[in-house]
Amino acid sequence: MVWDKMRLEQLRAEFSDANGGEIYDEKFRNVAEKIISKNGTRLAPYAGIPTFLSAPYMQVATGEPDFGNLQVAITGIPMDLGVTNRPGSRFGPRALRAIERIGPYNHVLGTAPVFDLRVADIGDVPFQSRYRLELSHDDIERRIGQIVDAGVAPLSVGGDHSISHPILKAVGRKEPVGLIHIDAHCDTSGAFDQTKFHHGGPFRNAVLDGVLDPTRTIQIGIRGSACPTSAPLRQNWFN
Repeated sequence: MVWDKMRLEQLRAEFSDANGGEIYDEKFRNVAEKIISKNGTRLAPYAGIPTFLSAPYMQVATGEPDFGNLQVAITGIPMDLGVTNRPGSRFGPRALRAIERIGPYNHVLGTAPVFDLRVADIGDVPFQSRYRLELSHDDIERRIGQIVDAGVAPLSVGGDHSISHPILKAVGRKEPVGLIHIDAHCDTSGAFDQTKFHHGGPFRNAVLDGVLDPTRTIQIGIRGSACPTSAPLRQNWFN
């Protein structure tokens, strides 16, 4: 097939001087106008102070924080005292903040959430101790509760699975909530090594505390139970 030189000249005339900010699809253009400057650029993913999703950073007080007019508060929970074997998820918040931010656009929903909502990274949960698991859970519940009480939606980044229990205690304090849980494990185990507060049992604890409604809970990706004590609760989970 011989390339049409006239058509090539038309393409050159139309696109040679175009910049990255010129989007021809209307749906994408509406989003691009929010995030791309007129000269066709936006903040480099490796530049500036790293925050979750490149959201603005908001410093909040430890005692009685003021969340302003936020709709969503993103907070890190760097705590993994509840793991059975391998620690390291305490570094999760820092790693996700530093990861190269590829793009803020959700093509399925047609939105750029950080630009369409009033969102901020409010830093990490302030922990009183790096060694005491139950006290850390209290700290998590307190901070998430402050966010909820302010009418703001919390988005939490952990941390081991045990942090789910205090989070659910905060968001389900007035009424039990539903849950979509994507994992290989049910996390409905009972006490282990003389404590029920560990990464294998947050959802059992939340159900028994009355803050999680098992009839409105969906678990995706479960590959089987290794703990016989979780079988009765697990069966009722799906009935």
